[in-house]
Amino acid sequence: MNVHQTIARLAGMRLNRLALALAAVAGVAALSVSLPGRAADAPAPLVVGIANFGPHPALARTIAGFKQQMEKDGYVEGKTVKYAYSDANFTPSLIPQTLAQILSQHPAVILTITTPVAQAAVRNVNDASIPLVFSQITDPVKAGIVPDWQHGGARITGTSSATDYHAVLAFAKQVFPKAKSFGVLYNAGEVNDVAAIASLKEAADKAGLTMVANSVDSTVDVPQRTGTMRGVDFFYAIGSNLVQSSLPAVASVTDRMHIPILSAEHELIRKGDIITVAYAPSYESQGAHAADLAVQMLHGAKPASLPTYRAVPSDYVALINRRKLKELGLPLPATLDQCNCFVN
Repeated sequence: MNVHQTIARLAGMRLNRLALALAAVAGVAALSVSLPGRAADAPAPLVVGIANFGPHPALARTIAGFKQQMEKDGYVEGKTVKYAYSDANFTPSLIPQTLAQILSQHPAVILTITTPVAQAAVRNVNDASIPLVFSQITDPVKAGIVPDWQHGGARITGTSSATDYHAVLAFAKQVFPKAKSFGVLYNAGEVNDVAAIASLKEAADKAGLTMVANSVDSTVDVPQRTGTMRGVDFFYAIGSNLVQSSLPAVASVTDRMHIPILSAEHELIRKGDIITVAYAPSYESQGAHAADLAVQMLHGAKPASLPTYRAVPSDYVALINRRKLKELGLPLPATLDQCNCFVN
């Protein structure tokens, strides 16, 4: 065999080995593509829409509770579920645009937060195959979102933020065991406030407490109307926009009268020494129960068959400002000494 023949033979052998190696690589690549559970075969994440009225810490905690419960039910963000979020920056006219942005991502279900967003979703989401679930609505029946408390609507159901005033006053008597009366402000021009006062009066009568209620038309009226409540044992701040935004003004008066404030919102008690006690359903629990309803609808349940969820005592969270109690000269009941509910 001459030199040229030898070189040709060696070159042929190398080419054969290279061909075999390339074939082996191609085989491994083909195998990896066909293996079950590989990324190439993984289904696209389910899209869940979240339509919010606007950015707010309380509403953010509702969304957090919703996502946490979804994950417990197997919907893991970034893996099996993708969230399409949009908000209207508290501008009602922008709600249809908010919903349109979410719909462009083809959601399987949409969480609507607050009454105006839920109402707009029922009107503007034309695809009847997309179920809707609401949260942070006080009375979805009066809002025309569901027909009654026992049934959801044809397209929508959800969780109500309505307060159980019997539970609230039972807790108030635990914190203030000597209380015989309490004061409350409300906006007579706000339907939700008027309904809250009626329910609160009924609960007060059953609890054996005297309720002193004064209406206010604006924040300017708050100090004077609060001052007429001298002699009550505590002040209860209902979940009214006007009342909650006026609590620093309320406290400037009640502090002088050594009257503690019990609030239906948790936000302010975490920010300083204005509120003595807060007792309300947690925003996270409301979001979590909305997720439960969303999962049921994703599994085929009809919204009309799912009644609106209303908070039960286990959903309520108590927060106590121990420093404020001491400042007002009020003792901490022994039954609450180990409650793990103090903000300081």
